[in-house]
Amino acid sequence: MLFTPLTIRSITLKNRIVVSPMCQYSSEDGFATDWHLVHLGSRAVGGAALVFTEATAVCPEGRISPHCM
Repeated sequence: MLFTPLTIRSITLKNRIVVSPMCQYSSEDGFATDWHLVHLGSRAVGGAALVFTEATAVCPEGRISPHCM
């Protein structure tokens, strides 16, 4: 079943492989960097149907650390 499609409301995923969010503490001034593009992009290219980003904050005071998005 891992490689069968999964429909959640109006979205159909090509398989059931999901990458959970991981705090990477690699942002600069709260913004994603090329590191994030490569890290998350490689999971998508590797076949994961759904890739979650790490926790993000809407203001600097809401970040867990200075290097969070």
